[in-house]
Amino acid sequence: MRQTLFAVSAAALTALASPGLAQSTEVAWGGSNPGGVMYYMVGVAGTELAKDLPDVNITQVTTGGSTENAKRLIKGELDMGIVYGSHVYMSQAPEGPFEGGDKGTMLRGVAMAYEGPTYFVTLGDSGISSLDDLDGKKVALGPPGSGTVFNCSNILTALGLLDSIEPQLMTFADAGRALGNGQIDAFCQSSSPAAAVTELAETRDITVLPYTEDQLAQIGETYPFYHTGTMPETTYKGVPATDMPFTTVYWVAHERVPEDVVQRMVAAAYAKQDALAAGHKAWAQMKPDVANFQKLGAPMHPGAEAYYREQGQWPE
Repeated sequence: MRQTLFAVSAAALTALASPGLAQSTEVAWGGSNPGGVMYYMVGVAGTELAKDLPDVNITQVTTGGSTENAKRLIKGELDMGIVYGSHVYMSQAPEGPFEGGDKGTMLRGVAMAYEGPTYFVTLGDSGISSLDDLDGKKVALGPPGSGTVFNCSNILTALGLLDSIEPQLMTFADAGRALGNGQIDAFCQSSSPAAAVTELAETRDITVLPYTEDQLAQIGETYPFYHTGTMPETTYKGVPATDMPFTTVYWVAHERVPEDVVQRMVAAAYAKQDALAAGHKAWAQMKPDVANFQKLGAPMHPGAEAYYREQGQWPE
């Protein structure tokens, strides 16, 4: 017994005397669920950053997506999350999905993760060729608590179509299978490339429904945090380049995450951006985007600010 107590005491003293042996920092990072872009982005980041930061233990947390990530960050249940810029903005009021809850005053920017489009997918032989054809159809809008449900509902509302469909809530992977099996007529997806769409396109002909210029203008007028962009033809097999509404998505941290941890994570992420992008294409778009994030009403994290100042990327 004495030997055991001595060993424990010696180990404790060694840890106190050697900062390098200090306990690792735990980082719970929210993405989305399997089949969603954010799920794979966080998975890749956790794997790659751990190689350079052995003292930072990144845990990938499966969530509904952006809306849930923001809410759980506000509650202190997550340390980091991938969050739509529109959700950062709305959480400061709070309004929309955050109405009645605490303000997102603890949200801090780390980097722009990517710009994500929102679009509707159906089978090539479904007879559905336009958004208006969704009238009366079963349409999956994403999993509960996701940014996809938020975006898809906004877009259908702006176009006066939300009340005319039969909305379904299901995970991205389930929606892809349900469409392939004929259980639903279409599903909505935010961000690209999404695994659920990629996998379906490998075995079936798919159609991504086009937006007219008037529809895109109406969406932007109704919800100013959307802008028109083009999803490249290389995104999905058999799908041409398509103009659609985009929203900006950010890597966000809780204010409590230590400055040095965020600074080292950001430095590692940019140093390994090619490896991150090889794991998921969306990481290729990562950039500071400081001014645009601050316009949402939240500051950048001090650790991110320190890195960008060091690199000469901080706007003066």
